[in-house]
Parts: sequence; structure tokens; C-alpha cells
Amino acid sequence: MSFSSLRELIELAEKEKTTIADLMIYTEVQQKGKSKEAILDKMAEQFAVMEEAVRNGTMSPVMSRTGLTGGDGHRLHKYAKKGDSFVNPMTLNAAANALAVSEVNAAMGRIVATPTAGSAGILPAVLVHALDSGKFTRKQIIQSLFTASALGLIIANRASISGATGGCQAEVGSATAMAAGTLVELAGGTPTQVGNAVGIALKNSLGLVCDPVAGLVEIPCIIRNGLHAITAQAAADMALAGVVSIIPPDEVVHVMHEVGQRMPESLRETGIGGLAGTPTGKKLKDQIFSEKNSDCGPAKYQSAYEIIGPVMVGPSSSHTAGAVRIGNIAYQLLNEKPLSAKFSLMGSFADTYQGHGTDLALLGGVMGLSTMDDGIKNAKAIAKIQGLQYEFTKKALGGNHPNTVLVELSGASRQVKVLASSLGGGKVEVQELDGYPLKFSGERPTLVIRHTDRKGVIAELSGALYKNGFNIARMANERSKINGPAITICEVDNNVEETILTLLTEQFSIVSDIVMVETK
Repeated sequence: MSFSSLRELIELAEKEKTTIADLMIYTEVQQKGKSKEAILDKMAEQFAVMEEAVRNGTMSPVMSRTGLTGGDGHRLHKYAKKGDSFVNPMTLNAAANALAVSEVNAAMGRIVATPTAGSAGILPAVLVHALDSGKFTRKQIIQSLFTASALGLIIANRASISGATGGCQAEVGSATAMAAGTLVELAGGTPTQVGNAVGIALKNSLGLVCDPVAGLVEIPCIIRNGLHAITAQAAADMALAGVVSIIPPDEVVHVMHEVGQRMPESLRETGIGGLAGTPTGKKLKDQIFSEKNSDCGPAKYQSAYEIIGPVMVGPSSSHTAGAVRIGNIAYQLLNEKPLSAKFSLMGSFADTYQGHGTDLALLGGVMGLSTMDDGIKNAKAIAKIQGLQYEFTKKALGGNHPNTVLVELSGASRQVKVLASSLGGGKVEVQELDGYPLKFSGERPTLVIRHTDRKGVIAELSGALYKNGFNIARMANERSKINGPAITICEVDNNVEETILTLLTEQFSIVSDIVMVETK
């Protein structure tokens, strides 16, 4: 990232006499090495998924896979048409849009994490509402998503967008602030007014706890998305009217981080305290899981698509999309059909994995499914067909992120152990590979090279990659002992073809295996 604070971002936009969206697009072009047109085209695809979720949930009832919630987006949309509401009917449609997206998410439909699945209704709601108003073109709406991503990147890097570490203020609060600031810039507001909108919206969300009933991304998540869509619009209007956030937005973000750190664990996505701990909340949990078969270092965010994305099947970016990616990394590292899988879960993962579909997501991932694959909801049935034996257990896994899992995967001739964490918004980080403390995310193409330790091997490997036209973005090495087994990871800028992997293996006699890993 070329900017690390909201103040820096605002000052840069004012100095350059440009928009925050244009700054983010320029940054994305530089980081990705792609044209502006390609960057905008990808964001257009993201917005198409958002709009589809809005239309699906407002035009007809969408029920969650548990049957606990559903149909409210459609219900509110119909009510607004009567024109007899306390809130302006057009404004009420924004709330209906947010409910709709959140219900599609709870039904394990396809949505875009913005910045997470639990808060995925807010930004699409207000932007589709803005599009429907006729005041803005689709092109303007798509461009505005880069404003949202720039704001979200700063919040994610300075605080958190994970309910497991910061409570719901980190998810719904962040999304509300992103949406408010985006609307201000979309309406022609100044960068300073964008910052004021962020501060106003986020202050209104401080202390918001993450207390999903039965561990499901349904109650109170869906209703919160609806109400906070209207909050985002109101905060934007306040900023455009000249209302100032007396506490600077960067300080509000810092306070959100502090508040999140002081929240008890029971109020951070564990499904234990808050509404989840009420008599009715406990009753619903017992009812759902007795009547329903269960089959049914801080992260550094850099890209716009880590905030406006991933495109995924719901219900949770941390517990579903992140879990799919962890499982998929293990699948790629095994590099053959898995025959057995053991998943040891800790923290929030362990407490709420059935409600969030984490079990389905991990299973889908180790069978090669991606975050947007509709087959995730049927992962257990697919595993049965493929003859994959699996087991889920709870285990203490040290001082890692609350959403951490140890995946032990076996095939006909290979085994792999991957300890990895889901950090929020679908972003993951491998903590250990087969006991070696090697951190990588799989966001870039990553070569995992198993070899024997010896002097000069790192220089030789990097030299061979250079000769074959690859630029190394990051490299790390761990060994068991001098001249013993070792693993080196190389994150590179471009995909490496299988022929190059074979060539490298043949070139170095001490290399026993090379696998390329990349998350989708």
C-alpha cells in the first residue's frame, strides 16, 4: 500500500487534485502490473455479483439453509412499495437490499465479501440503491468501489475486519464506514468530507459485539446489515452537509482496535455471549443442531480485491471462504487425491464451525473446490462419493488467531500437515507446514521446495528462477538441521508452468519435490 492512514490518503488526494478512487486504481495497476481497463473490468465483475444478490433477495424470498431466517429482504421491498412507511420508501429499499444480500449469504449463495461475508449486505445495498436512483451511471458505481477498497484497506491494516478479533464493529462497522465514505465521493464530496463520513459512521458502531446465535451468520447479522445500510447513507449526508467528525477518523479507527482488544472472547464471534447467550438463543442452537443434520502477526492487506472480495459462497468470509482457501492450500500441497483428512479446530473455528459451514468449507477445499463453488454446500456428500474419510476435532493450537485449524491430509503416497489461520475477509495465512514455521498466504504463486540443506542452495535456487524469467517477491527457508531436510518457499509474480517445475527438480539433485500453490 502506498498510503497507511486516512489522513495520508486524504492529503494525497487533495494535493494531487484527484479522487481516492483514482489513487486506489493507480496503486492497483502498479501492484498487479495490469492495465487500468483490466482492473476496472474485474471490479465490474465483482459488482455484477453484488447486484445479482440484491435482485435475487428482493424479487423473491430467499431462505437460509437452517430455515431460521429468510424472506425479509423481499418482505421489506414489498412493504416499501406501498409508500406508507415512516422512513422514506426509497431509503427503505436500501435496507431491503442489505437484508437480501445477507439472506443470499445465509443460504450459501454467491456474494462478494465487502469486506467480510457477515457485513456483505451494506456496500452492495447502498450502491445498487444509488444505481437505481438514476443519478449515477454503472461506470461511476464501479469506480466508486475503489474508494471503498482504499478506505477498507486502511481500516483492515490499522485495526481489524475480523469479528473474531474485533467484534462486529470490525465487520459491520467497517462496512458502514466504507459505504458512507464511498457515497460521499460518489456524490462529488471532497476527500476531507469522505474522511468525516468514515469517522461519523464508525463512531456509531464502536463497541458493537459479534454474538451470532448458534454461531450462524443470521441473527443478528442480517438485520444489522439492513439498519447499517441506512446509517451509512445518513452518515454520508451529514458529511456532505458539512458535519465534521470532531475526533479524526484515524483516531476513531484506533479506538475501534482498542475496544476490540478489550472485548471478552464470548463477544467475539464465538456464539457464546450476547444474543447467543440468551435463553432463546441457546434454545435455537439446541433446536437447530438437534433437528438438523450437520451435513447441511497482523494481516497486511494490499489489494482492492482483498477488501472488495472474494466472490464466494456464504455464509462467512472468515469461516467459509477462508476455510475453503486453507483446505485448498493443503490440497495443492498434497498434490494427489486425498484419502483421509483430519481437521483440528481452535477458538472461534472450534466453537461455531457447524453454524458457519466451516466443516463443509474445509472439506470442499481439500477436494479442490474454490470459494465460489456451489458444490461447497454438498461437500460431505461429495466426500462420501470420493471415498474421503474425515474427522473434526477441537484442539488448543497455541497463541494463533482464533480462527485457526490444523489440516492433516493423506493420499496414496503423500502426507501433509498445514497449520493455518483465517484472518478475516477471506484472507488466510499458513503458520506451519509439516512442523516448519513457514508463513505464506498463497495470494501470489508460491513455490514450495523440499530439499536437502547445504551451503549456497538458496542462491542457486533464486538464480535458477531468475534465469527462467521469474521475479521473487518473497523468499523464506527453514531447515530441520544443518545438511538435513529443509523447505524453501518462493513467492513469485507469475504462474510457473509444470515444465519449469520439472526442469528445476532435474537441475538440482538435492531437490526432492516442488509444488506450486495459489489460492483462487
